[in-house]
Amino acid sequence: MLLVVAYGSTAACAVRYRRALRVFLDAPVVPRAPGEEFTLYEVAFLQLYEDRVARAAMAAMVPGGRLRARDKVLTVIDPVPRDAVEADVIKVIGLSPSRRTWRRMDRFQWSRAVLAIGDRLGDQGLVRHPGRSRAAQRSHTWLVWAQVASVAMGLTAVGLAAAEGGRAFLVPLVATAVLLAVGWKAAAPPVSGHYWHCSRTDAGRAALEAHYADHEPWIPRTNDDLSAHDAELLATAVRRGGFTGRLGPLSGAVSWPEGPRTGPPVDDPPGLGSL
Repeated sequence: MLLVVAYGSTAACAVRYRRALRVFLDAPVVPRAPGEEFTLYEVAFLQLYEDRVARAAMAAMVPGGRLRARDKVLTVIDPVPRDAVEADVIKVIGLSPSRRTWRRMDRFQWSRAVLAIGDRLGDQGLVRHPGRSRAAQRSHTWLVWAQVASVAMGLTAVGLAAAEGGRAFLVPLVATAVLLAVGWKAAAPPVSGHYWHCSRTDAGRAALEAHYADHEPWIPRTNDDLSAHDAELLATAVRRGGFTGRLGPLSGAVSWPEGPRTGPPVDDPPGLGSL
């Protein structure tokens, strides 16, 4: 009876995964309005790094004096955020001087504010939709674990039946083999490569190139009135990923130091939600 329940659960997980996969692959695209300019965060997300959106927010906060970077320490000077991304930046850094922000940068992949930007670009067909991608990935994980449990129970049933003698073991053996073959086929992604990675589409790549071509030099719009020099430094940080000039101290605060990477210590509480 338990074996039947396990097989049924695996079949249900397979159906759920294939539905989530169809939603991810076949979702309708709403084209971006002609002439609509990309925001600072949208350009940062199109560079395909969730933490680059956070880096863009930090780089925009420094010239306005709302965030200070010194000696690899980040200090929030003004804890009142101007938008949702800044709110998550402040949550990750914390209200006290932070010496371990570089350990926490990966937490921005779970930022709802950042994911909302990616979902909007995904709706427009400019990136692989991160929200739908993660939903399909979760369903895929459930399917894989259901397969593992079902196969383990099936092999156990085969062993118990074989110990009693006769050919009764053939029923669970054949059922488990069929389940393994069908489940493997159902769980296999339809494309190769970094399937779950949020990548730009051809339309997104073309739109980003057109954005840079139409805005040369690009002067990002921010929540603060930046000087032309600071705006240029910010644009370089978003486009190239590095901090220069007065933004240089940010690099030591948010980039992993050289050497082996280890997990965050237990006394590193600031973050997003329970992270």
